[in-house]
Amino acid sequence: MADWWKQARDHVQPHLGSLRVGVYASGGAPSHHIGLLALWGGKPTPVYADEIAAGKLSDFDAVIFPGGGLLAMAGQLKPMGAAGATNLRRWVESGGTYIGSCAGSCHPLRMSDPYLEAQPLAAQTQMCDLTPVNAAAGEWGLDSPGTGRMRVEAVPGGHPLLEGLESDFDIIHYNGPLFPPAEGTAGRVLEAAQDFTPFERSLGLEGETTFSRAVKAGARVAYRQAVGSGQIILFGSHPEFGASTLQLGWLPAARMLANALRLVPAGGSPKPARGELGRESLEHACNTATALRQTLTKIISLGEHLPDNTPPFLGHSGPALWNAAIIEAIQVLESLEPWLANCPTGSFEAPYLLDCEARPDQDFGFAGARQLLDRALEMARRAEATPPSQWPPFTGPYNEFLSHPYHLVAAVYLSAGGLVAGAALQAAAFAAHNGLPTSEFFALTA
Repeated sequence: MADWWKQARDHVQPHLGSLRVGVYASGGAPSHHIGLLALWGGKPTPVYADEIAAGKLSDFDAVIFPGGGLLAMAGQLKPMGAAGATNLRRWVESGGTYIGSCAGSCHPLRMSDPYLEAQPLAAQTQMCDLTPVNAAAGEWGLDSPGTGRMRVEAVPGGHPLLEGLESDFDIIHYNGPLFPPAEGTAGRVLEAAQDFTPFERSLGLEGETTFSRAVKAGARVAYRQAVGSGQIILFGSHPEFGASTLQLGWLPAARMLANALRLVPAGGSPKPARGELGRESLEHACNTATALRQTLTKIISLGEHLPDNTPPFLGHSGPALWNAAIIEAIQVLESLEPWLANCPTGSFEAPYLLDCEARPDQDFGFAGARQLLDRALEMARRAEATPPSQWPPFTGPYNEFLSHPYHLVAAVYLSAGGLVAGAALQAAAFAAHNGLPTSEFFALTA
């Protein structure tokens, strides 16, 4: 067991206290970024698509676009509209710093022509001429290398994003872009670790993989470039993810995100919102966490009925991932329940980190811990209510995402297990914001 809270606190950055950092809230999986920034002493603020369209990026020194939600890049671009996409690019050109992970790193890139045809707004967010090595002609415009842990080379004395890292380090990849060897790119991909599944293997296909072709092409995981008076810092992988089934327990690769933030000029002191956190909200969240833990405990045995063609992820078979995701989610909930029960009420900085409704038609994106737990409980109960004899066949690793019990519970970081992890990260961020006790906050598998 590893104390991921302590691991994160070891990299506290005084500089972050003077940075105004927004985390894109209208699509994707922002909880890991919010958790890390708060634990490092920052005060991240969710920023929504309508706010970007209204020109409110001027309130920030940096904005982070996280990994994608169900609709990936499209789910982040569409809510911004033409006005938001244009404002985003102009803000960077005027001195802002854009930081992206996975899907969030695609928007400034020169994507494939089919991708640009399918996503016309992408032409307005393009800020460089770099094209991913895994760009493709298909509908998505990007072939997935796979999911899981990769080994990456950090060249000594090289790129500022790799400062302080060992010569080789691990990072989590989750379908996103990899960059060609070019000026500004860093972190050469060496090999897949044991906990990695090439995308083609999740389809049951043999032969050469997108991942192996990317390695032969000298693929990199990070990229930095000046854009006008500003800059873009892109991570095709997830430095903010850990290596557990639920992507908790941060890896040394998180230092790349810390290095990126050190490269952001501070423009002013952040002004976090204050508000009241009531006992009713905490009791609701605690009751939901208890019900969710009980539900997950009951459905562990359903993993015995998973179809033979259950797609593997993260180096695990379908049944193994099902069990690991549920067991880890239960462990997180067992720590989260007493913390919620004993959390004080009153006026706090950023209370929305525990209680904040998602916006309508949001592609996952930001929601408070209470709302994440509610959604996770709904997904787990839907999985429990479907008899194994009625489970639909698999036609792909992401198909039936909101209907198949496997996907509802264990398949990706937006499953019920992933939302439990998100709720824990939101609670950790809330505690860090407000100086609440954290000595026994969480102990999760690294």
